[in-house]
Amino acid sequence: MGARHLGWTIGLLSLLASSAAADDQEYSTVRVWGTPYYELEPCIQGDAVQLSMGVLHSAVVLQDGSVQCWGLNYAGQCDVPAWIGPDADQGQIRAAWISAGEGHTAAVLEDGSVHCWGENEFGECNVPPHVGTPSNPARWVSASIIHTTALMMDGSVVCWGKVDASQCAPPGDDGIPVLGMAVGDRHSITRRVDGSIQCWGDDFYGQTEVPEGVGTPRNPAVDVAAGLFHSVAVLADGSVACWGDDSDGQCTIPPDVGTPDHPVVAVAAGHAHTVALLADGGVVCWGSNLAGQCDVPDDIGGDRRQGGRPAVAVSAYGFGSGARHAPNSSCVGDLDRDGIVDGVDLGRLLEVWNNPDPCEADLDVDGAVGSGDLGLLLANWGPCGS
Repeated sequence: MGARHLGWTIGLLSLLASSAAADDQEYSTVRVWGTPYYELEPCIQGDAVQLSMGVLHSAVVLQDGSVQCWGLNYAGQCDVPAWIGPDADQGQIRAAWISAGEGHTAAVLEDGSVHCWGENEFGECNVPPHVGTPSNPARWVSASIIHTTALMMDGSVVCWGKVDASQCAPPGDDGIPVLGMAVGDRHSITRRVDGSIQCWGDDFYGQTEVPEGVGTPRNPAVDVAAGLFHSVAVLADGSVACWGDDSDGQCTIPPDVGTPDHPVVAVAAGHAHTVALLADGGVVCWGSNLAGQCDVPDDIGGDRRQGGRPAVAVSAYGFGSGARHAPNSSCVGDLDRDGIVDGVDLGRLLEVWNNPDPCEADLDVDGAVGSGDLGLLLANWGPCGS
């Protein structure tokens, strides 16, 4: 099977982006679980505010507006352009949204412009000249396998690349703006300002046939997700609707999910699984678990006093799942983010002493781990905040 057709068929890993607030500094970590297909434990310096999982690479937007990519880079999909970042004096523009596809990456910048880099065999990186201009800014973008989709500020949808499967052909314009959307390999789903849902694209398993009563003025949709052959929506009452392929149970919603006691606020969909974020910060997953994509880590949700942290966002792609944690107490020198600077953190610092790529242990940000970092760690020894 060629790289072009890997798409949803390979097993990706689950990733977790979480941020932990420090005294005057914020930290971010990425956790992974599953089978490694590429480098999956990047050391992210900064607070990760948005994570995108692609086929063979991933990308994150940091709080300062910079972008970090990791994974396979055979087409330059991880080569972030120099003009994206926080340094306005150097002509940079901060990123607002990132999306990792297969061989390319797409971003929306704070000025509403859209930029793509990486593979361009089908024109997936040829942003149309009318997209992302001052008069037609974008708010969101999705890099799929061989096409790219942008949601504009006026609620319209624009697609480019190879679009022969109708995934970039929205139904006739009825004047109702789009608020949010999700894009799969070959079908798309949107939620609109009136709470209604539109789907289009391939319909092998009925994944574009919105069930009757889903997304109505009485019970509008508040979030949507597109899997390989299934679609998912969260409704205003906290319930979940799922339609399309259910061969792996990806549309068989657990009986205690989406109830008044356990309302759902957001969803994500992978190849053949579905991930839901509960109102209390818990995460639930159902469907295929071929790569452990439904084995939600114990420290997502649960009792914060026992180390658990409620999730604030969920993501999924292929055979992977992810969630972003709410902030947790941490401080300079707390490398393992457990709320205390101790011997474990000291050991991690010493392991990378004089390392040319020190990353998180470079506390004084001078490009190397040395005596300055050791001094900062020792100065914060003990419980954070003490």
